[in-house]
Amino acid sequence: MKISDVISMCIANLTRRKVRTLLTVIGVVVGTCAIMVMVSLGLGMQASQDAMLEQMGDLTVIQVYNYNNTSEEIILDDEAVAAMSALEGVDVATPFWQPWEINVEIVSGNNDRYRMESPTVVGVYPEAMEKFGYQLNEGRFATETDKEYTVVLGQNAAYNFRDTKRKRDNWVWAEPDPITGEIPDPFVDIWKDDMVLRTIQQEEDSKVVSHEIRVVGTIQQDWSKGWETDSGIFMDINDLKVLVEEYNDANDIRTSENKGYTDVRVRVKDMELVAGVEEQIQAMGFETYSMESMRKPMQEQARQQQLILGGLGFISLFVAAIGITNTMIMSIYERTREIGVMKVLGCKLGNIRAIFLMEAGLIGFLGGVLGVLISCGISWVLNYISAGGMAGGLMGILGGGYYYGGSEIGISVIPPWLIAVSLVFSTLVGLVSGFGPANRAVKISALEAIKHE
Repeated sequence: MKISDVISMCIANLTRRKVRTLLTVIGVVVGTCAIMVMVSLGLGMQASQDAMLEQMGDLTVIQVYNYNNTSEEIILDDEAVAAMSALEGVDVATPFWQPWEINVEIVSGNNDRYRMESPTVVGVYPEAMEKFGYQLNEGRFATETDKEYTVVLGQNAAYNFRDTKRKRDNWVWAEPDPITGEIPDPFVDIWKDDMVLRTIQQEEDSKVVSHEIRVVGTIQQDWSKGWETDSGIFMDINDLKVLVEEYNDANDIRTSENKGYTDVRVRVKDMELVAGVEEQIQAMGFETYSMESMRKPMQEQARQQQLILGGLGFISLFVAAIGITNTMIMSIYERTREIGVMKVLGCKLGNIRAIFLMEAGLIGFLGGVLGVLISCGISWVLNYISAGGMAGGLMGILGGGYYYGGSEIGISVIPPWLIAVSLVFSTLVGLVSGFGPANRAVKISALEAIKHE
């Protein structure tokens, strides 16, 4: 028999008892819907948790502290940072260093008229900022090839300059004018005006060290990455070290031995790799913290809930499998004479088995297709109700995340892989359910089948 003959016989047999076939397909539809909806609710719950954690901080960042969990003397220095950077899965690692030894200010204008007092200066590896997800507001990030004392400012750092010649109105705020609605320009044009970073005299006889700085970019304010994104100053950590050394040398200050950085941050390429990288850093002897400590138990809870919900759906599909088996057994009983005729005519046993397996598989596939379509519709309705609009429904079906435009949009997420798995699984359920009846059909004696009424 040709494959086309097998397919045509399969379709003809299924349409012969339309009501019975339809009821069996409906059983598969219910089972598929139960599994997909239950799993999609679990995925939506997990997406909600991840979205909540992302608002609290970057899920791929590990903070490393300057104390260790061993009896050995371990220093969190450049060598340790380099070792962390070399770990598999690590995208970048950098200190976020704020020296306590000095206090600085930035001045600009004639006779240092404009002054930014005690700004937060953070020393980092220049190439790390972009990889840590800082978003540019204007300009660009600093690079290793830039001149010394090239800096990147927080979004509103320029508004921290005070006009020392005025007693009143000596500040400009980054707020819209109540009449015009426009945000006023700061006193200092950070792109054109000369600016000098200098140390502040901590004692009357302290000597001042100063360097002219050049701004190449500003970053967008992002409180989840630190308040320094608002008004801080980021510069090459090596330049900051030189500034501290020059101040200490100028004032004959003898520093204690190197105790390392107080804050080192490691960014991992994917949040699924965070746990493994964190374990390796802890094996070096350092204490760490990441959002994984919160995400992992939440994931375990979500996984358990998905298993429970998926198990309930599996029960429905198991009942559907029993229905497919029953339908195929009844079909064989009704077509016993037909099976005998095919055997007498020389039809191969494999072809007879293929006919019944194809019928069972087609029932499973049709039920899966209808189940997927109905599940997507249910998901859309759930998301529409929860989000109060069409965007939530569509984003949930597409698995596009849990938040859109900063607002919650859905409780059910059906990614493409869930659709594919549901179709394959429902088809396999049909094939497995039809395997026993198909073998039974093959074993029927040709002579007894012909005699069967």
